[in-house]
Amino acid sequence: MNLDLDLLAAHLRAKMEERELSLRSAAEEIGCSPATLGRLLKGSEAPNFPDMTSLLRAASWLGKSISDFEKGRGPSTTTLADVELHLRALSGLTEKDKEALVAMVRAAHDAFKTRTKKS
Repeated sequence: MNLDLDLLAAHLRAKMEERELSLRSAAEEIGCSPATLGRLLKGSEAPNFPDMTSLLRAASWLGKSISDFEKGRGPSTTTLADVELHLRALSGLTEKDKEALVAMVRAAHDAFKTRTKKS
């Protein structure tokens, strides 16, 4: 299986930031060591590939399947939560800016849902 480790890392970082979890706390919840989580957070830049058990636990902690991170999987359904995770993982933005982006996307999503229900 050819995994997109950078996408997995982005999801992990976003959930940790959203829940304000330290590396140790998140690792404990996932069921891996802080060192393993540190490697997962490095994505494709990690010096070695994490074991499958750690990958499965990390995906499960995110509420996803490991296949959700498979490269070349083709288009998949993206949820509003996925979009929010990506926005919260953006580097170089303040938390206030991230929250503003999330709020704009939610508002656009809600407006679209309301408009399509009326049609």
